[in-house]
Amino acid sequence: MAEQQLADAMLAKFACREDAYAVQLPKGGYVKVEQPLTSKIVQRHLVGVETVGVYQLNTQSMVKWLCFDLDPERLEDPKASAQRLLHVCFEKKVEENEVERPRIWSHSVLLEASRFPDPSYHVWIFFAIPVPAKVARWLGLRILELASLSPKQVEVFPKQSEITKEQSYGNLVKLPFGFHQVERKWSRALDFESFETLSSNVLLEKWGLSLSEADIAKILKFKDKRHVQAAFVLPRGNKPLKCGEEEKAVKFLIKYWRKGQRNQLELAFLGYCIKRGVSHESARRIIARVCDLTSDEEKAARLRLVDYHYQNRRSLGSGLMAVSGLREIVREALEWA
Repeated sequence: MAEQQLADAMLAKFACREDAYAVQLPKGGYVKVEQPLTSKIVQRHLVGVETVGVYQLNTQSMVKWLCFDLDPERLEDPKASAQRLLHVCFEKKVEENEVERPRIWSHSVLLEASRFPDPSYHVWIFFAIPVPAKVARWLGLRILELASLSPKQVEVFPKQSEITKEQSYGNLVKLPFGFHQVERKWSRALDFESFETLSSNVLLEKWGLSLSEADIAKILKFKDKRHVQAAFVLPRGNKPLKCGEEEKAVKFLIKYWRKGQRNQLELAFLGYCIKRGVSHESARRIIARVCDLTSDEEKAARLRLVDYHYQNRRSLGSGLMAVSGLREIVREALEWA
């Protein structure tokens, strides 16, 4: 009876597309099943017989939820990022009537460890009634923005604003509380504060976020939100690299330290160091060593640039190139080779 109740709740909260679902394959990927998703199939998912994914958008491009996917493959600290998202959701604001309310009530949010105990999380936000995918995506990207996170780091579902002829199904997400066929790990509900596991029946206590018709109409008038202006947050403390790590950095830089691109290379490397919390001293030693080994006649100017960046790192902020700049230089260097 309990499994039936949970399966029914999952069907009601997650399944928006009525004519299809997907099943995860043992070696990865999903196969589409062009049949309605039923409570019995969800029950099979809950006991690990098969693992089900749901297509988020229905044929009218409406959705029942939005989801943030936080994986260790893209984030240094997925748990901290999930905590930032939750903080934005639950942050309280004083409204015009002087009543203090959270941005999103906790009963509309579910925190899931998608392959427990790995630090891989889904943060789900449910809607009371289906809303246009464009509205859900705009809200998701806005929450990322407030949390100073990038969609390059955290995937936001829905990934598209509407169903098209070319994408007649859109993206899917694995249902929670099932068994990951590739990683061989179960999904678990988590407590918002302790991140300890909870019973899957916590879903029965969830109900959706209500958006007014006026709010929906207002968001629909906006252009699709394609860019997130994430606030730049400096690491709490800078640490020196180990000798071996500094030597690796030197060897990497020397490969591409050539006239015509070494200025950009230094700028990108300094941005990387500052964003990763590498100490001023380590960055200075690395640049000095590179200049010595390459007989760079502009060593003094390059060291002054190191000092300038670290002294002004707060004002330089998100303008620092970092990894994207390094990738671009390496790509160009490989094309010239």
